[in-house]
Amino acid sequence: MRYGVLPFVLALATGSALAQSATDDIRPGETTQDQPSVNFQIDLTNGQMVTLTTQSDSNFDTVLQVIGPDGQVLAENDDYSGGGLQSQIIFQPPAPGLYTARVSGYGGGVGTFDLVVTDGVDFGLSDSAQILAQDVVTLDTSNPTQSVSVTLAEDDIVVANTYAVGPGLDTTLEMRGPSGNIIAQNDDSRAGGTLNSQIIQQITEAGRYEFVVGSYSGAEVGDVMVSVATDPYAEIPYDFTAIEGTEIARHDGVIDDANPAREYTISLEAGQTILVLGDALSGDLDPVLRVRAPNGDPVALNDDRGDGSLDSAIALTIVESGDYTVSMERYRGGNSSGEFSLVISLVDASIVDELRALRENMSMSGERRSIRTEDFVVYYTLEGADASSEAYAREVGVALQENLDAQTAIGFAQPVRDDEGLYRAYVSEVGGALGFARPVDTVFDNPYTTDVREEAASRAIFVIDNDFVGLGDASPSSLIRATATHELNHIVQYGYDSSEELNWLYESTASWIETVTVGVDQDATDYVTTDFARPERCWSTSGEGLDYGQWTLLQSIADVHGNGMIVRIWENTVHLDGLETMDAALREADSSLLEAVTRWRAQNYSLDYDLAPVFNRTVAVTGTLSTSGPGYGKGSLEQLGVNYFALDLSGPTTISVTRGDDIRLFALGQRGGEIQVIALEQSGTIDPAVWEHVGLMVMNTALPSAPGECSAGRYQLDIAEGNDTMPAATFRFSDRHFIIPGLDEDEDDAAEE
Repeated sequence: MRYGVLPFVLALATGSALAQSATDDIRPGETTQDQPSVNFQIDLTNGQMVTLTTQSDSNFDTVLQVIGPDGQVLAENDDYSGGGLQSQIIFQPPAPGLYTARVSGYGGGVGTFDLVVTDGVDFGLSDSAQILAQDVVTLDTSNPTQSVSVTLAEDDIVVANTYAVGPGLDTTLEMRGPSGNIIAQNDDSRAGGTLNSQIIQQITEAGRYEFVVGSYSGAEVGDVMVSVATDPYAEIPYDFTAIEGTEIARHDGVIDDANPAREYTISLEAGQTILVLGDALSGDLDPVLRVRAPNGDPVALNDDRGDGSLDSAIALTIVESGDYTVSMERYRGGNSSGEFSLVISLVDASIVDELRALRENMSMSGERRSIRTEDFVVYYTLEGADASSEAYAREVGVALQENLDAQTAIGFAQPVRDDEGLYRAYVSEVGGALGFARPVDTVFDNPYTTDVREEAASRAIFVIDNDFVGLGDASPSSLIRATATHELNHIVQYGYDSSEELNWLYESTASWIETVTVGVDQDATDYVTTDFARPERCWSTSGEGLDYGQWTLLQSIADVHGNGMIVRIWENTVHLDGLETMDAALREADSSLLEAVTRWRAQNYSLDYDLAPVFNRTVAVTGTLSTSGPGYGKGSLEQLGVNYFALDLSGPTTISVTRGDDIRLFALGQRGGEIQVIALEQSGTIDPAVWEHVGLMVMNTALPSAPGECSAGRYQLDIAEGNDTMPAATFRFSDRHFIIPGLDEDEDDAAEE
């Protein structure tokens, strides 16, 4: 994200996309080569707050500026959170006057757009919302709190928000009832990413309500916008503290690298219903709860409990009396840590169904509608920020149905269905992404996998963006197909294991499946650049987009063993975890994980993929090696990572590793229509004269201690005259798409300039 904010400007919005209303001022515009920017005049009064947002159906990447009456740029934004390629500025003028909103294209791009001018701040309300109060108040030393009062009716859903005008102001919000009692309090909004506050509450007693705004420290000063509205489609957060029950156990502790899980035993009787709450108290801890029966079988699992937090909750009715094990863990896809509390209570059995419904809940900005296919129900709305159309929802349904058939034809088992025998999909504003999926109900046994009981098979739901505006150059129809098969594959994955330790496998497989099932509509090749640009990074790193880009490893494996090997890997996730998940499957085929990764790193250099012409990228080259120096030292080569070098050598040459126990060398030579991969181990001789082009791959062959837990090592190379015979090729690839690495990078750099 690229943006800058100057004085008198609110921080950029981080909530859902703007929903147009009848009061919005919509101004169309178009940039061209002859007119690279368009100016709009906006007459503002002192203290007036406006939201300026660009919208483009053509995925035009806009840049928005606000210019003062004196010609000075007061604010600028390229991409705002949740807006894809679109721009947004929330602005409060320092003085009344005629201001200019200027729209241009990023990097000199051209296109059509609308500039939407909205009074106040958009808080993601539905079209049916009614704003009761909206004003800017000032917190200072003499007035550390300010309040706004409104009259509310029984059953109203009230949404109260704060938005700090000045930077760094951490607001608090308190809601008081007609009798003056405190009903709700909030520090930071559930949406996350801001220090603003939000309260959503359904009213049980009609009357006058007061909303009190303050600061977290009690001493911070500045202007704050306060908005209070009613919205029948607002999602009411679930209040776990309101569940009645009898506490029977409480534990506090710390989850960290030394103690990634804590286990506690509790004796329970058949027929009892327990509620287990796992709350993070400090750090970045993302807690996961797990319950095992007396025989050791898992009977309950929860990551996120459905109230907008990362905390966990389990409600379980006990079938068999005995000693149960309750474990507090951290999410396996990361290394979060911090203090926690774990509370176990006896509760009414109805809480089981109540929490299940909570995890499944997907709020929408208007009346929920649905269409059905043979295997799917697709929910959509015609109102608010989530608005789409029946035709759009049907297109999603068709894409999902086609891709379910395509993925099961490869050999994947059908995922877990709901009580009606369907899979649930939602069309909604996703907020800067194409879609997402999440498990909602862990069943531990997928009926569509034979002769196996899973440890963490889960039913899941998924969401597909409602318009894809600002999210790519492809058509919405193309993005629907790519996103449908990608997110559907996550649902398939959760039918095997919703808590696989090799977190890398989730996104890499879902990206790979795009290339297998939707042809030219695939969107996975765009991710490859991320991986090719940083080959020195440890394989199994799931962050930074590397897991998306490294779908090519699965393709490299499939090139040798067929698509069924990818299915076999997922079948292994049922009872295996981490690197063993893949290694065991490859050993069945007389290979190994190390061999597969080595071959893949060489194949990336060779570009021997059917889709390589679409990559528009070669692997990054670290440098050039020649006989001009006695040696070369290099740091930051992580486990299963590589450095690629160009070679400027003449005559037989011996290249040796003189430092780095796990470092191995591979020559990569182009000859006779192929790329030959020569394993030199830690020392070997090559003769560059026998090849049209030759490079060197330096690989750290050490496996990570656990997925994503990587460290860097140093090595040194020596180059000397050689007279030995070259070894035979270990791998051979076609040079049908080969481009000498580095040639494309100059073109990319020129394009960016």
